[in-house]
Amino acid sequence: ITLSGGEALAQPEFALALLREARRHRITTAIETCGCYPTEVLAEACPLLDQLIFDIKSLDEEKHKKFTGHDNKQILKNINYVFEHFPDQSILIRTPVIPGFNDTEEEIMAIRRMIPYRPNIKYEALTYHRMGQPKYGYIGRPYLLDGVTADEEFMRKLNQKLAEYRG
Repeated sequence: ITLSGGEALAQPEFALALLREARRHRITTAIETCGCYPTEVLAEACPLLDQLIFDIKSLDEEKHKKFTGHDNKQILKNINYVFEHFPDQSILIRTPVIPGFNDTEEEIMAIRRMIPYRPNIKYEALTYHRMGQPKYGYIGRPYLLDGVTADEEFMRKLNQKLAEYRG
């Protein structure tokens, strides 16, 4: 079972109850998260998870706030909490590479460098896609990246560099 969203841990009582019940029935559990909630919630969730899938979009606080509406302080606090308090947690950290936001080798490699090099931690740079574009129309908001496409050659080179990275 994978809890996803929006942000599944934005409703912590329900999410944690579901994870506890899944664990009781020996169901493999995972959660996809942006990490923007109180650390106490994550501390309670981690022992119930087989896999934590955690998105980090940018290390730059101001840029993160400008593009997402929220700073990244809590997000970075939470992932560092997991690194320190749950060193054996299976983690997949992902960065959606978004043109005009975080689409530089320097930014992506800075994120990769902040992640400990452990066998239980994986990292992926995700190629930008527009699958969420219709949702903006449903809620009456403009899609600000209309017509933007991923630079496939940049992503190929970036993924090669990430594959060679050994921290």
